Amino acid sequence: MESGYLISLIILGVALTFLIGSGIYAMKKMKPTLKNIQKTQTNVEDQIEHFNNEADVMQKKVDLIMKRVDNTKEVAQVNLERMNELSDYASSLSHSLLYLKENGPDYSKGIAKNAYTEVKTDGPRLAKTFKRAFSKTIEKQKQRHQNNTSHSL
Repeated sequence: MESGYLISLIILGVALTFLIGSGIYAMKKMKPTLKNIQKTQTNVEDQIEHFNNEADVMQKKVDLIMKRVDNTKEVAQVNLERMNELSDYASSLSHSLLYLKENGPDYSKGIAKNAYTEVKTDGPRLAKTFKRAFSKTIEKQKQRHQNNTSHSL
């Protein structure tokens, strides 16, 4: 074998040994860094999961608040409609009261006139009927009293 060939084999062997040694040394030096990277990645994944869970909880709360807002809107709408109806009723009552105020004296005069007419025409007839009913009731009571006293003797 030639000496050049032998020297190149030796250089190649030394280079390979140096490369393998350097690789092992680099692996030993990089091993804690790789462990730290792995821990950091695990920590980052845990934090992402934690914040995703918090985001889900917050989203649920926001959804619940939005449902409450929608319900409050519906209740407010119903209340506004009822207030409008109440306002319409109040306006109608106001018009009726104003009409009654304007026409009240005429109605009172008419009612008084009708009452006077009824008392004038129906009063004597009712008095006569009442007098007849009263006298007949007294007669029946007298007869009962006489019948009861005669039976008890």
